[in-house]
Amino acid sequence: MDSTSRVLKRLPVLAKWLLLLGIVDKRNGKIYDDIFKELEGIAMNDETLRSAFETWEALSGTQEEFLAYESRMKRIIDEEAAVREAELRLEEAVQKATEKANQEAKRKAQEERVRTVRNLLAMGMEVEKIAEAMELDKQVVLDIQEDMHCQ
Repeated sequence: MDSTSRVLKRLPVLAKWLLLLGIVDKRNGKIYDDIFKELEGIAMNDETLRSAFETWEALSGTQEEFLAYESRMKRIIDEEAAVREAELRLEEAVQKATEKANQEAKRKAQEERVRTVRNLLAMGMEVEKIAEAMELDKQVVLDIQEDMHCQ
């Protein structure tokens, strides 16, 4: 490993980006291939730099290659958006189903409590004792009792 390689590998990502941007000397029409090759090797281990190299190569091609690249990127973005939308719809459906199930469970529990209070009242148990045992307000038990007499 030469000294350039050792130095490049120790550089922080920002410095690598700056080197990447500076490897082309447009005034002199020169590309610093040695630095480019080193950065390309390092980029294979760095997701951000690898993506930059791939994009750079795609954008450096012919007009036809560029249009193909843009078309591919649009397709990828559209597919990712479709997947995310499907995930959001699924999450929403699960949430709605969970809420509905919870409401149904609460309704059934409430019906069961009312049925138990009715049974206890029918057995002649005192309203205060029922309210205490069922952890209900006394007025709720009285309302159930009144409802039983109206039926």
